[in-house]
Amino acid sequence: MKFLWQQILGFLLVIITALAISAYRISDYMTTEIFKEREAQLLQYGNNIVSNNFTRPDLVRASQLLESENIVIQVYLDDGRIIYPTYDQRFSSNLSDTDLNRIAEGASLGLQYAQRFVDPETQLQMTTVYIPLQQNEVAGFPAGFISLGAPLESLEEQIAQSQNHILISFIIATIVGIIMSVFYAIFQTRKIKKLQQATREIASGNYEVIVDTRSADEFGDLARDFDVMSESLRNSQEEIKRQENLRRQFMMDAAHEMRTPLTTMSGLLEGLQYDMIPEAQRGRSLELISKETKRLTRLVNENLDYEKIRSRQITLKKQVLNGVSLLTQIKEQLNVKAEQKNNQIIVQAHPDLEIWADYDRIVQILINLVTNAIQFSQDSEIILVGTMTETQTILKVIDEGIGIDTKQIESIWERFYKVDVSRKNTQFGESGIGLAVVHSLVEAHEGTIEVESELGHGSTFIIKLPRKLTEDSDDMAT
Repeated sequence: MKFLWQQILGFLLVIITALAISAYRISDYMTTEIFKEREAQLLQYGNNIVSNNFTRPDLVRASQLLESENIVIQVYLDDGRIIYPTYDQRFSSNLSDTDLNRIAEGASLGLQYAQRFVDPETQLQMTTVYIPLQQNEVAGFPAGFISLGAPLESLEEQIAQSQNHILISFIIATIVGIIMSVFYAIFQTRKIKKLQQATREIASGNYEVIVDTRSADEFGDLARDFDVMSESLRNSQEEIKRQENLRRQFMMDAAHEMRTPLTTMSGLLEGLQYDMIPEAQRGRSLELISKETKRLTRLVNENLDYEKIRSRQITLKKQVLNGVSLLTQIKEQLNVKAEQKNNQIIVQAHPDLEIWADYDRIVQILINLVTNAIQFSQDSEIILVGTMTETQTILKVIDEGIGIDTKQIESIWERFYKVDVSRKNTQFGESGIGLAVVHSLVEAHEGTIEVESELGHGSTFIIKLPRKLTEDSDDMAT
């Protein structure tokens, strides 16, 4: 069943149920009120008659006055036998002993207690009230009670009229409710259709679809979630395009990186093969071939290493390392490279600095970062900072180099991304894969790495690694 018809049917069931219950209660209330009104009227007439010490002629006159309303007056002895207007006991009161005792005790019986009977003269079905009567010696009436009866037909006519009005109101309200429910269901369904249309647009490849989110109901929430999804798909599509551009750039970079050493090696081998290289230069040529071979091997190994790290195929052998010794080792290892660009490496670490990490991998991380700092700095200081908190070890590599544009910071962790696109082959790095490896290794250590940088004012790489908090930690490695 379509949602439109589900809503219409649901609204219709609710409306009909509510109106039916309301109509029943109103009808019941009106019926009760009609009987109460007639009861009060008959009791008032009866009490007036009894209070005036009526005689038989008085009853005749009263009966004549009430004849226009088809009200019948009857008088009974206290045992229920009729004595006015007839002595025919076929028309006795037929009240129960309980009702007779109540009347004898001075209580009037209203319509709710009355029995229905057929008037002997008019043959109309009557409903009656009973009023106690004290002995009237002047009029010659013994103790008993009188009754005033009104045709039940007149009450039923009033009840039927009120029920007809209620029924008409019920039908009108139902029709109005159906019309309102149809309009409301159509209004709600239009929102769904707009979302359906937007879904088709996205399925066809149009990710620029924007739906109306002004509504404050669940449809508005759904529309807002839909816009978030649409924007996410747009961003994903843009990211796919960007990654495709990076892939193409990588293919060109990889071809360039490999073509240069291969061209050099091919030329040198051809020269050696055909004795085109003088004997004095052959040693130098073999040295160049060896260097270029190592360069190609390093390029391939970097890519393989990155894939293993990214897919978590490496096993980390974590241990507690002496942070000061480790940072000092990195400094000594890279001092020569730093001096080539007139840079100075400085270590600033707490004497008790501990690093919970795989030794080889943390060295790989720091060498990559410090090498980058050296490459992009000139005549400046490169500071290695180590601090600790209760739960983390924080390592910083700070340089005063060229810095990174804010727009490029999120991209530097991508494979083959190069901040300086002119850097194709340098004495420090070839592939541009170093930071991607660093990022993956830090994540493998369950840590985080961030960068703070300003173009032209240097960069700060911040590594946060969890500390080993157990008491039975390994002996500190030096």
